Order: sequence, then C-alpha cells, then structure tokens
Amino acid sequence: MNDYFQARGVNPQMYKNTKLPAYFKEVIESLPSQSKVLDFGCGFGQNLLALKEKNFDFSGGGGGDKNFHLFGIDINKNAIAYVQSLGIESMVCENIFDFIPSQKFDLIITTHTLEHLPKDKVIPLLSHFKDYFLNERGKIFIAVPNAQSHTGCYWAYEDFTHNTLFTAGSLIYVLQMAGFSNIKIIDKDAMTGAKGIKKLIRKFFLKLYRYNIAFWNRITGSAFHAPSPQIFSYEIKILATKES
Repeated sequence: MNDYFQARGVNPQMYKNTKLPAYFKEVIESLPSQSKVLDFGCGFGQNLLALKEKNFDFSGGGGGDKNFHLFGIDINKNAIAYVQSLGIESMVCENIFDFIPSQKFDLIITTHTLEHLPKDKVIPLLSHFKDYFLNERGKIFIAVPNAQSHTGCYWAYEDFTHNTLFTAGSLIYVLQMAGFSNIKIIDKDAMTGAKGIKKLIRKFFLKLYRYNIAFWNRITGSAFHAPSPQIFSYEIKILATKES
C-alpha cells in the first residue's frame, strides 16, 4: 500500500486548499468546545488541515469557536511524513488492531477508507474504535462510495484496492452490529450548501430519477430492501455515537 498514492496519481498539492464541505457543519457542531479528533486513513491530512486552519465551506456557528486537538493515522509512510510537516500529530500504523491509543477521542473521521477493508474486518474495526478509541458519547463520521449511486459499480472497480462497497442499509447494519447508536445519515441527497435555482433544478431531476428507478423496479419485478434508506448520491455520509 505504500505506493498507493503514486500509482493512483494522487499528491498533496491536489488537496492543499481543501475546505470541509457544508454538510460537515453538523458534525462539528455536535462536538464539545475542546475536541480530540482522529482521522483514520488520513492520507495527506486534508481534513485535519482544514480543521486546523478552520477552513470551512460554511459559516455561522459552525465550529469557528472550537479548538481541536488533531491526530492522524495512515498506512502510508510518505503521506504521514507530509502530514507531520504540516505540524499535525500523526503516525504510521500498519495494523490498527495492534494499536491502543493513550488518549481517547471525541470524534473519529474515516473518509473513503472502510471500502478498502475485507468484509470480515469492517465490524471488528468499528468495534475496536468504539471500545478503545472513543470517549463516552464519542462519535464516528464515515464517508464511503455508494453502491446504489448513479456511478454504481464504477467505484467497486475503478480503485483496484476496494474490497467492500456499501449501501446505506449495509453501512447502518455494520455500525449497529459494532454497537453504535444514534446512526444518522447526513446530506442524504447531496443538497447541503446548494442554493437558488441550481438547488431547485437538482431536486426536480432527482425526483424524476427516483420515479424512473421505481418504474423499472416495477416492470422488472425488482425491489430494494424496504427498511433501508434509498440514497443515490455519490457517497454515503453517516454520523454515529458510541453507546453509553
């Protein structure tokens, strides 16, 4: 995995101006004023840097008054060396199950990381986070590619290192099995931050898209799992809480 970023054509310059998106306001507002934040699979530290510099794509009570103690973990030595050059505490960890942190966190961020794990490691990893990494009432924010999106199986195969693709239902399932509660889908239709006529147009065509899928499900005798939320945006974003 140490050559992953190079092979994928990814470098830190691609992320140097990253802002935390509008939907992340809800995540930050749920945190205490002095928060310890871990980014698992932090890559080049774009999320951590945005938190450090409070570089948010939103305003108005969205965390500007909060202080974050930041920590990153990744398997890639070059990525971690870069994160450390930004003045952010971080470490290389090749087997997270062998690591027990000396401190616990108020929030774990893991974006586009879980899909790289084999299925049999996903629930044990989430349980490991809950038991050893999170404070009481600590939260985990997860973003993964959506197997039900318009891009469909593209993201299962575009990145050769992807092992497990999720729907909203399967991601909720693994979190419940790991013992998390208050599992909330964030920005279900990827509309947070959209404004004006563009938002109206997107909402209109998304409704047509849903009707089209429902129509062809009826014609072909197909169905989705009824209890599972139907989400068609590119990624699924979920915030969950450690049970007391």
